[in-house]
Amino acid sequence: MADERSKPLPVIVGVDVGGTNTDAVVISKVEGQGHRVLAEDKHLTTSDVTTGVRNAVLSVLRRAKQNQGPITVTQVNIGTTHFVNAVVQQKGLNRVSVIRLCGPASVAIAPFSDFPPALKSVIFGSTHFVSGGYRVDGREIEQVDPEEIREVVDKVKAQGVTGIVVCGIFAPTRPDQEEQVKKLIKQFYPEASVTLSHTIGHIGLLERENAAILNECLKKLCEKTVSGFRRALEEIGTSCPIFLTQNDGTVISAQQAMDAPVFTLASGPTNSMRGAAFLCNVKDAIVVDIGGTSTDVGVLKNRFPREASTDVRISGVRTNFRMPDVHSVGLGGGSYVTKPEAGGVAVGPLSAGYNLKNESFVFGTPEANRDPTSGRWLTATDVAVAAGLMDLGDKDLVQHLTADEVMAAVQKIKAIVEDAIDSVRVSDEPLPVILVGGGSKLLDQSQNMKGVSEILLPEHYGVANAIGAALSQVSGNIDSVVVLERMLDAQAMEGKVEEAKKRLGPDARQKDVDDAVRMARKPFLQEARDRAIAQKCDDAREMAIKAGAAPGSLVIVEQEEVGLSYLPGSATRIKIKAVGNLADPEGTEARLTTTAWTEPPGLPDPDDEAVTSLLTKQTTSVTGHSLTSEADPNAGVTWADLTPSRPHVDGAGEWIVSEWDVECMAVGAGILGGGGGGNPNVARVRAREAADLERDLVITVGFMGAPVVLYEQTTSGHETTDAFRCLQEVYSIGGYADGRLHNTDGVEIKVKDGVTFIDDYQPPRPASASAALPAKGGDAEGDDVDVGTKRVVGVLCGEAGGMNSLEPLMVSGKMGLPTLDADGMGRAFPELQMFLPFIHGMEPFPSALADDKGRRAVILHSQNARQVEDHFRQVAMEMGSASGLAFAPVRLADVMTTTVIRSFSRIWRIGDSILRARRNKESPLDALLDVESAKVLVVGKIRDVTRETSGAFNRGRVDVEGVAYRGQGSEGAGPSDQELLKLVLDFQNENLVVRRLDQKGVSVETLAVVPDIITIVDAETAEPIPTEEVRYGQRVAVVVLPVPPPMATPRALEVVGPVPFGYPEVRYVPLGGYREPEPLAPVWP
Repeated sequence: MADERSKPLPVIVGVDVGGTNTDAVVISKVEGQGHRVLAEDKHLTTSDVTTGVRNAVLSVLRRAKQNQGPITVTQVNIGTTHFVNAVVQQKGLNRVSVIRLCGPASVAIAPFSDFPPALKSVIFGSTHFVSGGYRVDGREIEQVDPEEIREVVDKVKAQGVTGIVVCGIFAPTRPDQEEQVKKLIKQFYPEASVTLSHTIGHIGLLERENAAILNECLKKLCEKTVSGFRRALEEIGTSCPIFLTQNDGTVISAQQAMDAPVFTLASGPTNSMRGAAFLCNVKDAIVVDIGGTSTDVGVLKNRFPREASTDVRISGVRTNFRMPDVHSVGLGGGSYVTKPEAGGVAVGPLSAGYNLKNESFVFGTPEANRDPTSGRWLTATDVAVAAGLMDLGDKDLVQHLTADEVMAAVQKIKAIVEDAIDSVRVSDEPLPVILVGGGSKLLDQSQNMKGVSEILLPEHYGVANAIGAALSQVSGNIDSVVVLERMLDAQAMEGKVEEAKKRLGPDARQKDVDDAVRMARKPFLQEARDRAIAQKCDDAREMAIKAGAAPGSLVIVEQEEVGLSYLPGSATRIKIKAVGNLADPEGTEARLTTTAWTEPPGLPDPDDEAVTSLLTKQTTSVTGHSLTSEADPNAGVTWADLTPSRPHVDGAGEWIVSEWDVECMAVGAGILGGGGGGNPNVARVRAREAADLERDLVITVGFMGAPVVLYEQTTSGHETTDAFRCLQEVYSIGGYADGRLHNTDGVEIKVKDGVTFIDDYQPPRPASASAALPAKGGDAEGDDVDVGTKRVVGVLCGEAGGMNSLEPLMVSGKMGLPTLDADGMGRAFPELQMFLPFIHGMEPFPSALADDKGRRAVILHSQNARQVEDHFRQVAMEMGSASGLAFAPVRLADVMTTTVIRSFSRIWRIGDSILRARRNKESPLDALLDVESAKVLVVGKIRDVTRETSGAFNRGRVDVEGVAYRGQGSEGAGPSDQELLKLVLDFQNENLVVRRLDQKGVSVETLAVVPDIITIVDAETAEPIPTEEVRYGQRVAVVVLPVPPPMATPRALEVVGPVPFGYPEVRYVPLGGYREPEPLAPVWP
């Protein structure tokens, strides 16, 4: 027994470097005995990071040895904000060159386009578009050209840039091209550092590329920091492995961190949540981490932090890698308590931070506290001491505060925390709240809190972040697009489909046929789905094992699948996360039985006050958002940075579009998208870049394809203009008239299923025409735009919802033509036959579809618009599900009678009202109701989302629970005094119908149905959320807007009403009250 007691106890050291304090714990690691906290300590964070870490670790090891006896350190896990601070402060960053593997597909938006100018100026090296990339179905856009890569690398090397990012289209699903290019770079430039985008981010090319750029610019700083950690730990007698904590609550080795430092940017709140789960032994809860400067609130789901379901901005840069869903507010122990001129009391966001002892009253003197020039300020800590919540400093020094002043500040702190909790809650059911962090006692725990079942303050609450770091596990993450029809017996499935059709007979309704086909395919697709998920789970486990996880400890903690619309083969996006314990390195057991930690002689005292010269105040949250009251000069250009303005209409009556206009129309287009039409962000970025060029942006065309492809692939910038130019050539070279092409030289015309078409229209051009026309796949500016004997004087917007509302603005600048303030749908709809001029009988031909490689498909004649939709939908898939579309020309005389007028005016006014409300800290929902005859059906949380892909469409339902909306500031608007409403929405790309359910889940009332516009928006910002981005737990509002009257006529309802969408039992009752938008400019300049 004596020998057993003399053996050193294996321990893990956990460290968390915060903005004010560096916390450290020592936890025992004995198999079969669980974990015990042996010692804890807290030291001030230093600007060089490593000094504070050394001080905290040395101090806590001394205490552990004193409390326990001999110990041996097996590993040190460190979480740090150092790297996000470096991005914010733009210090220690390297220049980066980006090689995008895209061929002609993704050149419209260059790398770094979304970066704040100040940050871009520090890290920009160069950008290069080269051959490569994949389509969504795995086909190569182009092969990688090794000689082209050599030329690019030579240029990068000549510039003295050593950091390179390689980003290929659909690399997360096909990474081999990126890996091939990395081998070539290392061959031509061995000393270069390379980040491959697929190792950093997921689907979404621009966001993944941004994350990879951040990663590469941080690598050298990370190497320097990790080396500093090693030296600091060796100085105090530890030589064990070092691990860094990641944003998702797991760890990576020091070497892995030097390859991917961006994964460690926001690990602090994650560590706190993991520590809270351990200390309270709970799986699901809300964690409130109150520090010295800020409060971070997040949700525990199955013991791990819930990850953000939307893109995350890091110091103004949009990214999509793994990040915790954390809401940060400027509330901490050092927060200044002030009295604004408007009355009341304010707490934060400015804070004394590490300087609390030199600035707060309780640590002062009576004389200094009375002297207004002494630098003493009332802080949240002073208030908590006066209220009896904390026992710090000298309570007599805050006796001058009145009871009303103290109570007002205590209630303000409670309100700030309640609002932060409400922003992350996933349901209206009360959840336990775990308080952690050194400032936890700022909150009066005796008071009930809204939406909180109980408040838990665990032992060691002040160092929960360090405990979470010590207990972090290892993960493997998969995010991949799978085509299910490649994983099933297609012949057997088609056999079942034919049997189902035969049972119905030749006279069956098309809807009955479609339903029978869907049911026949369903079991095959379900089996393929199950096998795909099982395979991806295995891949995630294998990834975790490669990261160092013990195989026997692995569990799947997250599993999500999302069907993708407009894609062939029932494409599904699958996300899997596997987690396990870190495996012990070989030889660990023998080393642990013999090696005990011994403090080297002559070490400096970690409590030496001299280190205060190295301290700096925290001014940003864990994701780089400013905690000060002033604007952040490093933030990216967002709507908040632009000056609201009225549209500028010149003397000719043309509306000259500004960046503010683009932002307004992006929001408004998302609202009118009704959940469909794609996310306008890609178009927003492109249009804002064009606005920078001060072009007259007054034209529109559209895209046909899958939103997810445009999110990942973006555009070449010429698909839509190529389609427009193709129609011009059909008339000018082909002599098109009356559904026929009269000049067929060099052109193969085909007929199939009632459609007369050309697969790729590339006519021989006369020399004079060739000189005037752009090269294949290019654009021209300022040419005359005619079709035969008629002059094209403008272009009509296909749909005023989603990204197709903004793409035309780009084309207008290139073609030099004005846009009509009108569109063909008044919202977004999924199919071409729903275009209003087609509903009114306009011929849907000729029409053209163009891709990024110069292919131009043409329909010369069809029997109806549905045939155009079916034919072009198949062609669009062949083009990679991303193509530019140009409809048949509309006679100017028909515009006023067959289109929806003032569409751009409408979406601008919607966006302008919402953005101004956000800027003025007013309710965006109220602002929307002020300009639209809209109705907010419910404000609440999404409780469930189910999806399936059928016929290239994303179908499904969304369950929402919440309360009726009474407007901002209304009395009794809280959930506690209103009836709980349960709503269910059906969608097919766009939201189709919303019903109210009773408590048993039975539909009792239809609240809205197409063609009225049903949209889901963020409850706080009114930002529209497309159906493909709707997620469980989001706090949303369901809003209905009236469709323009031309889309609600009896003829229009035959095409866009409830019946054609499969709801014959639902009678369309219009919301009514449609307000004719006031024109911002003449409908026709």
